[in-house]
Amino acid sequence: MNTPDQATRPSAFNPDTTHVFHRQLHHNLPVAVSGKGITLLDAEGKTYLDACGGAAVSCLGHGHPDVLAAMHAQIDRLAYAHTSFFTTEVAEELADVLIESAPAGMSHVYFVSGGSEAMEAALKMARQY
Repeated sequence: MNTPDQATRPSAFNPDTTHVFHRQLHHNLPVAVSGKGITLLDAEGKTYLDACGGAAVSCLGHGHPDVLAAMHAQIDRLAYAHTSFFTTEVAEELADVLIESAPAGMSHVYFVSGGSEAMEAALKMARQY
């Protein structure tokens, strides 16, 4: 059953009218509306195996209860604190866990959001230190 909101959503974007710069410029991509476990559901009700799990924690599955619980617990407490001015308990705890399993000689971690940012930070650190 479609909710009123779902009924007004397009089932695919129109490449001639979209304001999103998609990677596939001349294709009518399906509109993903939900995910559960390893599957995605589009606006037409078709399911897909999500084999592109590289982004964030999607490799653990969509809607994973442990991930959702951890996210809810953290955001209920603190959504963000700029790392130039603050540290957080969870950042310190994660750093401890990572260093415990890191090769000998590694004593610090630097948290970033992705690969490009990691490369940029590594180059800056190498030049500065």
